[in-house]
Amino acid sequence: MDRFDEGLRCQDVHAGLRNVDPNSGTLIPLAETQLIGMAASLAALIRGQDVISDAQALRAVAAEQLDVNQFAFDQVITVLAEVEFVEGVQKSGGRITQFTESVPYYDNLYSVLGEAWRDRAPTELEQQMVLLVDNLADAPLPIDELADRIGLDTADVPRLLEVGSRAELVKTIPLLDGDVIYSPFFGFENPELIGTLVQDHGPEQLAEAFASLRAEQGMPVTAAHPLLQDAIARGLLLAPAVDLPNGAAQPFAALPYALDRELLRNRKPVLEKALAVLACLRCGQHFGGATSLPPTALVNVIDKLLDPNRGFLVPHSSHTRQYRLMHAAGLLAFDPDLLPGGKWVTPRFIDTPDNREALRIARDLLTYGEPVEGRVGDDQARSALILGQPFTAPMQTVSRLRGKAAASPKQWQAVVDAALGRGRVA
Repeated sequence: MDRFDEGLRCQDVHAGLRNVDPNSGTLIPLAETQLIGMAASLAALIRGQDVISDAQALRAVAAEQLDVNQFAFDQVITVLAEVEFVEGVQKSGGRITQFTESVPYYDNLYSVLGEAWRDRAPTELEQQMVLLVDNLADAPLPIDELADRIGLDTADVPRLLEVGSRAELVKTIPLLDGDVIYSPFFGFENPELIGTLVQDHGPEQLAEAFASLRAEQGMPVTAAHPLLQDAIARGLLLAPAVDLPNGAAQPFAALPYALDRELLRNRKPVLEKALAVLACLRCGQHFGGATSLPPTALVNVIDKLLDPNRGFLVPHSSHTRQYRLMHAAGLLAFDPDLLPGGKWVTPRFIDTPDNREALRIARDLLTYGEPVEGRVGDDQARSALILGQPFTAPMQTVSRLRGKAAASPKQWQAVVDAALGRGRVA
């Protein structure tokens, strides 16, 4: 593997390990990989912001949104400083308070962090886990051919599969000729292929379910969509989730088949931000109580934030709660009230290249690239984004829907058979 792929997959392994109890001994043999993965996730969050003036607020956001353990935060910043992604780290009372960032574009980001991972002498198990995830993201593999086709130590395979399964990094599906394993990143990085395979080889009901999703990107997947719930639980559909006020996790599925491979693979942090926006808007549309805004209004909310002359919303008493998701995703900052002596916050779009691209992707997913004209007021924007609930990234949604698979493995037989051997090891 080259250093870029190693850095990328360290971040992916961390995404999976977020599903594991942080106190579990399972994490100990993967400590260096998890640390570099956390560093990659945090670097992607702050890229383009220049000065981080409140590092303790960032610590809280990183813990909540990225599962960068608050006790690991300083170590993560140290790693980023060692590779010169951050500098000018200031402290007060032993706590990091401020620093500047110079995080490079993703090509260099992952290559540099891959080199840093190698310098930290990862264990043999870590090296094989990264290799396993990288290969399974390309294509499913028969489990009995795993060691030979990837070059793994046969003795380590059972442990790799145990850890990988617990982290949802490895999924198993029993087929007639034996068990087949794959990574959810295969589905996440190849949505067009998955959609095509389901259309060409899946049962009619499954194909119809995927067709309905193509018609509404970010569609809320409820109990009325058991086959889509099944696809999410199996890690074959991108689906961030939002916790509704009643505590239920509501997935919002997407099949972004029109996006380029680089975005789906190399720049997943940008895509995750776009999906956060999409979930936020769809939640406001479908679960906003009295609110019922058409997709055109949702698009206009995005345009309001992208407007360089207006990238903020007038202060309101509920902003801190309502915009929690987009704040946690690094898309909005909470500036002081515009009025002298005011106690509310002013949500302001954090205008970075990544955030602009994320909003544009969310807009494209809503409209299929069709221009939508018109304007919305602040009241409508608040209604569309009235989301003060926790956000769950796609990998964590896979874990939370575990046990809700409704389709039998036989319904996936032809789809998985068609996907076998499509990777580099064929």
